[in-house]
Amino acid sequence: MGNKASAQQQNTWSKTGIVGLRDQGIKELPAVLSEIADTVKVIDASNNRITALPAFLPTLANLQRLTLSGNLLTVLLPPGACAGLTSLKLLVLDDNQLGDLPEDIGSLRRLERLSVSGNRLRTLPDSIGQLEALQSLVVSRNCLEQLPDSLAGCGMLEELDAQSNDLAVVPAALGGLKRLKALQLDNNRVFAIPSDLLFGCGALQTLSLHGCPIRPDELQETPGFKEFDERRKQKYDKVLAGGALLGARGLDEGVDRDVSPPQQR
Repeated sequence: MGNKASAQQQNTWSKTGIVGLRDQGIKELPAVLSEIADTVKVIDASNNRITALPAFLPTLANLQRLTLSGNLLTVLLPPGACAGLTSLKLLVLDDNQLGDLPEDIGSLRRLERLSVSGNRLRTLPDSIGQLEALQSLVVSRNCLEQLPDSLAGCGMLEELDAQSNDLAVVPAALGGLKRLKALQLDNNRVFAIPSDLLFGCGALQTLSLHGCPIRPDELQETPGFKEFDERRKQKYDKVLAGGALLGARGLDEGVDRDVSPPQQR
């Protein structure tokens, strides 16, 4: 369709508020969206060739869901866009070429899910801890060497997926995430879990460390592990009570018995 929208598409977008542009081969979002800014609630432009987002993006004040996976983005949002996107709840930017996230990403105060898997991130901005409504953060398959202590400010966070990065240390400050249920750290360089996390994350039921050099006996000897393990077993007891099968692994311990160093990427 190129980068121009047909009159029929414009009419549909205006009526429904849903802009569907998956697999269209476009290099940018259609400029006509600026003319219907007040009505746009959902944009899905995944699997295209978009390299940058338009300057009018901050005018989409009612935009709730923005999905741009599988594009060529190197910069997330134009200056000031975060402050303008006051209704955004979901932002999915998997499999792009992002080297960083904007410093003002904390302005997305209603954001509930942020997924930036498969990019080139080496750090996360401290302002990410200002995302008080965030429930799910997916930063897997990047080049992260550390997680910021400020993540502890995401008081609603339930899922943190940081698999396949270059993390060696897990911040003790994450123990402040009282609602965290799942922490995925597979295929990193993690060699220890702070006891503050095991004690502090009272809702934690899933801790996955497959492909990390941490030894099972060392993890089990960490203060707070016993309490975490009880919660983990209760989770699987509920699964079994509901008639579900655990699969070939049985009750997944979260670590590998035969530990080998993670492969260099």
